[in-house]
Amino acid sequence: MITPLPRSLDPLPGELLAGFVMRLAHRLDVAPDILLRRTGLADYQPNSQAITRTTLSLELPAPRMNNFQTATRLTAAEATALTLLPLAPRYPPIAHSLDVVRAGKRIPALDWLFPSAARYCPDCLAGDGTPLQTDHGGPWKTDWRLPVVFACPHHQRFLEHLCPECQRPLTDRFGQLIARPTIAGLHPAQCRAPLAHGSRRTQRTAHLCGARLDQQLPGPAEPLLEELTALQKKITTMLGPDTPAATASEYFTDLQMVSGLVMITWPRARPAPGVDTRRTDQVLAARRDPSHSIHVSTPPQDARACAGILLAADAILSTADLRTALAPLAPVENRTRSGIAPKRHRSWDTAFRRYQDDCSQRFQDAAEYLVSTHRRSGRGGSRLPQRGLDYGPQHVPAFLPLEWAERHLGAFTAAFSTPVLRRTTSAFLVRRALGKTIVDAAEFLGLGIDGKGLGGPITRWARRQGTPEAYEQALDAIAADLASSPLTDYRHRRTLLADWALPPNAWLQIADQLKRQPSPRYVSDDRARLAATAYIWTQVTHGETQFAPQPAEARNDPELDAAWSQDRFTIGHWIRQNKVPFYQQMKPLLDSYAAQLTRAVDAARSTRQLGRSLAN
Repeated sequence: MITPLPRSLDPLPGELLAGFVMRLAHRLDVAPDILLRRTGLADYQPNSQAITRTTLSLELPAPRMNNFQTATRLTAAEATALTLLPLAPRYPPIAHSLDVVRAGKRIPALDWLFPSAARYCPDCLAGDGTPLQTDHGGPWKTDWRLPVVFACPHHQRFLEHLCPECQRPLTDRFGQLIARPTIAGLHPAQCRAPLAHGSRRTQRTAHLCGARLDQQLPGPAEPLLEELTALQKKITTMLGPDTPAATASEYFTDLQMVSGLVMITWPRARPAPGVDTRRTDQVLAARRDPSHSIHVSTPPQDARACAGILLAADAILSTADLRTALAPLAPVENRTRSGIAPKRHRSWDTAFRRYQDDCSQRFQDAAEYLVSTHRRSGRGGSRLPQRGLDYGPQHVPAFLPLEWAERHLGAFTAAFSTPVLRRTTSAFLVRRALGKTIVDAAEFLGLGIDGKGLGGPITRWARRQGTPEAYEQALDAIAADLASSPLTDYRHRRTLLADWALPPNAWLQIADQLKRQPSPRYVSDDRARLAATAYIWTQVTHGETQFAPQPAEARNDPELDAAWSQDRFTIGHWIRQNKVPFYQQMKPLLDSYAAQLTRAVDAARSTRQLGRSLAN
C-alpha cells in the first residue's frame, strides 16, 4: 500500500526522474533504494536491493504513475515531465524505445539515446543559489540523455562525462535507474563509481569515489565556439514546442544518419578550419582498432568529440545539394576504394533501413544511391522503385533525346559513344521508376539485349576519374528535364506498334509525291516500305532502328528478312543524313506521316481502335 511521503519536492525545470529521486532521498536522509520502494518505482527482489530499470525514465506506466503521484504528491503533468515521454514525438530514438518497452520486449541498446544520464553540467548541478538547491543540488536534466545535447546553453560550456576525480564515465552499465541505490548519505552530485573498478556490491560510502561533480574543474572554463553555440541553440529549438514535431523528428533522424557516415569516414567531413577536432580525432581513431566492438554509429559520450561530429553532419544537411555533399561519404564508394572495412558500412546500412521512414523526403531522395541495396523488397530481394519521382517508367523514351545527352552527358563522351550513353541512361531512368534490375529495365524498354553491360562500365570509369557521383548527378538533371516536359506514354506506343507496318496504300501515296527519280541504289518499293516502317517506328516511339520490331511479312520470308535487316539501317541512315536528293524529298513526307501516326496512337486504346482510326 503506497502512502504519501512525509515531505516531497517540487521538480526543477527539465529534471530527470533519477535526479528527482536522488534529491528527494537526500532531503529525507534515506537511501534512494528506500525511496524507490516507497514510491512504487522498484522491482522487488527478496533479500536484496530493489532493482529499478532505466526504462521507467522513458515513461511511467499507469499503475506506477498512480503510486508515484500518491507518494510524492505530484500532478500527472509534473510526474510525466520527469520522463522522456514529452520528447518522444520530436526525438525518434525515444519513440522507438517506447515501442519496444510497451510491447513487453527488452529494450535494445539504441545508438542515439544514452541509457542513463551520461553527461552533466557542473554549474547546473551546483544549483541556482536557492536554499533547496544549495542543500540538495541542482537538476540532473532529461536532455542530458540525448547525445545531440553536448553543451549547456545557459552556462555556455561543454557537458562533462567523466568524474573529475576518478576519471570514469557516469553511465551505469548494469542498467539501474540510480547506481548503487542502497548507499545513503550521498549528495545527488557525488560520483557513485566504486573505488575498486568493476565492483558491483559496494555497500558503503567509503567504498565509492564520492567526488563532487558540481565543483568547477581546475583552470579556466573551455570556451564554446560560436559555431557550436549556434548548433546547440538550433538543436534546443528543435526539441522545444516552437518547432513542429514532424520537422524536428525528421531533422534528428537525418542528423543521426549523416553523423554515422561522418564517423565511419572521418576525417573526410571534418568541419572548417577553426574548429578544434582533436578530441574527435582521438575518439574516432580508437574505433578503427579491429578489437573495438562498439557500434560504428554510436555517438561518443565525450561531448567535445560528439560536437565535432554533429557540426560536420549539420553542415552537410544544410547544403543546397545534399546528394553532392554526401557523395564523398557514400558507402558504395568507400567499400570499393577507401579501404574502410565493409562491415562498418553494413552496420550503417542496417540502421538506415530501420529508420529510413523517419528521415525527411529530401534525405531519402539523396540517400537513394548511398546504399545500393536499401530499397529492396527483402534480403536478396528486388530493388524497389525510387519514391518521389514525377514520372513513371512508361514515360522514359528508349533512346534518350540527343539534346538531353549533349546537355548533360558531355563529360562521358570521351570514353563512350553517344548512342551507348543515350541507351544506358534511358535504362537507368526506367530502373529508378520501375525498381528491380537494369536487365528488367532494358526488357521494359524493348531493348533486345540482356542489359548486363549497361551502366557498369560508365560508373567504373567515373570512379577511376575520381568523380563517382558524376553519372548520378547527370541522371538527376535528366530526370528533372523529363519530369518538367510533357509526359508521354512511350510504352503504350511501343505496344500498339509492335506488329504495325506502313500500309502499302499509304506508301504509294508517299511515293506518288516524290518528284525526283530514285538513285541507282534504290531498292524495290516493298523493301523500301518496310525500311520506312522502321524509320517511322523510331520517330513515333523515340527508339533505335536496331530495336524496331520485325514486320510480319519479313518473318515468313527469309530473303525479305535478310534484306530488311540491312535496308532498315541503310535507308534509315540516308533519310537521317538528309543528303541524298531522293531521300531528302522523302524525309518530310515520312515525318509528316509519323506525326499523324503519333496522334492516332496516343488517342487509341487498342490496336483495333488504332486500325480503325488509320483507316478513316
